Amino acid sequence: MAKKPAPKKAPAKKPAASKKPAAVKKKPLPVKKAAPAKKKPQVVKPKAAAKPAPAPPVKKAEPAPILKPVFEAPAPRPAILAPAPAAKVVMKTGAIGTSALAIAAQASAGAAANANSHPANILVLVSSSGWPVTDLTKDHFTLMEYFEVPGQQAPFSNNITSFRNVGTGAYLLQVKPINGAPWRTGHHLAQILVSSSDDRQGQGAVKLIIR
Repeated sequence: MAKKPAPKKAPAKKPAASKKPAAVKKKPLPVKKAAPAKKKPQVVKPKAAAKPAPAPPVKKAEPAPILKPVFEAPAPRPAILAPAPAAKVVMKTGAIGTSALAIAAQASAGAAANANSHPANILVLVSSSGWPVTDLTKDHFTLMEYFEVPGQQAPFSNNITSFRNVGTGAYLLQVKPINGAPWRTGHHLAQILVSSSDDRQGQGAVKLIIR
């Protein structure tokens, strides 16, 4: 088999003499003017409203003083002494207290009758706290007649013609109209008041029937 002829190499080119490039005059670049800086809009802050100065405190007008009438202090009263305890009446059955007197009374015509002036009888029982009171006299009794009976000329008020202390708390009284006036038929009502020597008191009522 026939060999192909080798290709011929082209002669090497000489390097062209390096030509210095002509100095190229560079034109100055136009200087850009700096844009004026944008001014930031100034934010005007509103000024805080000035606080008004506090008003001075207003003094309240003081009320006119009220003049109170001056009273003179009353003179001190003398101390009231408590009354001394009443004396106790000693009996065979014991001592009684100092309470009020209890009065019970009954009346009987006895010899008294219409048109005469004989005395009538009144029985009075005097006690205190259940104990008989035995030291009374005629002066401790007061007798008052009320409600006039038709035809009666005079009452028997305080006309005790006879008085007897039995000693057991029972007292027997005899009465008749004053000035010797006669009795008249009817119901004679009277009040009996009793006071003891130790200032105890009591009262009762009695009805005397004259026929």
